Amino acid sequence: MKYPIAIQQGDDNTAYGIIIPDIAGCYSASDEYENILKNAKEAIVLHISGMMKDGEPIPMPTDSDNYKDDPDFEGVSWATVDVQIDELY
Repeated sequence: MKYPIAIQQGDDNTAYGIIIPDIAGCYSASDEYENILKNAKEAIVLHISGMMKDGEPIPMPTDSDNYKDDPDFEGVSWATVDVQIDELY
């Protein structure tokens, strides 16, 4: 499953912010640009694992275009993270 992630620009004093909009409450951050995808995947796996333990439905990924007109995502960069849900069982 390929989840879109929104990346908020970081700088010398601020980490890159990572938002997974398809999974409510799922966020991460990275001091290094190179670790954004790894950190996002870790956040998704941990969040979904908790949802599975709680018996909650797993949100399906959508396309980042669903958020293009959302002012909360103005100025972010987009990427996708591939998470194999069957590996979590």
